[in-house]
Amino acid sequence: MRIHTDVKDLEKEVAGEYNTFRTYVYMLKAKRVSVREVQRALGFSSPALAAHHLQKLQNFGLVTKDRYGIYHVVPKNFGILKFFVVTGRWIVPYTIIVAAMFATMTIGFLICLPQHECLIWAFIVSVIGLIISVYQTTQFYKLLPKEDSYKK
Repeated sequence: MRIHTDVKDLEKEVAGEYNTFRTYVYMLKAKRVSVREVQRALGFSSPALAAHHLQKLQNFGLVTKDRYGIYHVVPKNFGILKFFVVTGRWIVPYTIIVAAMFATMTIGFLICLPQHECLIWAFIVSVIGLIISVYQTTQFYKLLPKEDSYKK
């Protein structure tokens, strides 16, 4: 089996193909699954369809298959996944770090405002930054396949 290494092919064939990308995102969360588990979780009409998407991922080196037929994920950043960090079962956009910084600054300035009224502008800027970063974080989450699209 030849593994495709071309980034453009990866972006087109995996990130650009909804069900294959959904399968990969599910694999990132599950870590290891069988064909039937993918079929049930993603609501595919047959195990053959799940196997097709897993085979496509395997061709790109995104999953490996052991001798028992269990697929194991190989985490890689490509497409929109470049904007996310995968930690355990969580896939979190990097913008959440910026949102946390602005939230900390906002709380800090709010605490300091009674003693230092000149900090009002810093407080306003931190609130605006917080709003923008929270908005961007929610927009990134909307790019990922929805959790409710996985049938449990």
